[in-house]
Amino acid sequence: MTQLLRSLVQIALLRKDPGVLPASIVLAVLLAMAYAVTSALQSWILYGGDRIVSRTAIDLGLSLALVWVVLTVTRRGHRYPQTISAVLGTSVLVAPIVVLLLLLMQGPAATYYPAWLVARTGAVVVTIWFILVIGHILRGALETGLVTGVAIALTWLIASRALAEKLFPMAA
Repeated sequence: MTQLLRSLVQIALLRKDPGVLPASIVLAVLLAMAYAVTSALQSWILYGGDRIVSRTAIDLGLSLALVWVVLTVTRRGHRYPQTISAVLGTSVLVAPIVVLLLLLMQGPAATYYPAWLVARTGAVVVTIWFILVIGHILRGALETGLVTGVAIALTWLIASRALAEKLFPMAA
């Protein structure tokens, strides 16, 4: 377990690629379950109980599908277990920071502008960092440049956000 955690930290710090993880479907399933829990928690903070199961299922399903499509199109489907484990594992790793920032932006600090600004800035920094992490993971899996990996990650982020807004429109 500590070796897995060390490997995920090294991936999140852009020092190692997903190839350091075992090609294990069991690991991918366990990380998918952990990802679903963190996704549900983030959805609950943002939206309350509003369709939390649907939001979580769409988030997880889209992550699983997009990685599979990218790897299949590039004829690297054999790397799926390691790549999806890296994506889900680093997501779970960064989730406590995201949850803390969300709570700061919506809690009592939300009424105190300097605290809100620090939390918002932190959220932007974490988002940029996470796009780089996903780009780094895809770079390693696809044997391409970091710019290509980041471009795919950014496209993924925009597409998933657009789909979420289409499926779960905010009340006016």
